[in-house]
Amino acid sequence: MIEVIAMNRFFACLFCLLLAMLFVPAAPAGEQPADLQTGISSVPPAQNTPLVIIYTLTTCPHCSAAKEYFTRNNIPFVNREVDTDSQHMNELMKIYDTMKVPDQKRGVPLILIGDSIRLQGFSQEKVQEAMKKFLQR
Repeated sequence: MIEVIAMNRFFACLFCLLLAMLFVPAAPAGEQPADLQTGISSVPPAQNTPLVIIYTLTTCPHCSAAKEYFTRNNIPFVNREVDTDSQHMNELMKIYDTMKVPDQKRGVPLILIGDSIRLQGFSQEKVQEAMKKFLQR
């Protein structure tokens, strides 16, 4: 008798789980939910911060370091993962075309600060310098 009750509870829980899965929208295969894809930092922004956009790969340690730096310093940013979104990859290639960067020298992260500063790679010192330069305009 106890086994039957336990079995009924198990199937009831399984049914509820399956039913809940029907009502939760899933992201298409290979995509992340929009809030993770854009990666706007959830920390409060520092004063007078420019718009920062970072083109990244999900597996890139330098990209992760850059995102951690901006998050830790309360600098809001938009993360555009080029390996999960072909539109972001196309944008990155157009930016590199306008910068006249040869194909063999293109990489991530590419950090855009405001509308004029572009940093290839990640260096805390270069980012700090660029942020100061932007704020002094």
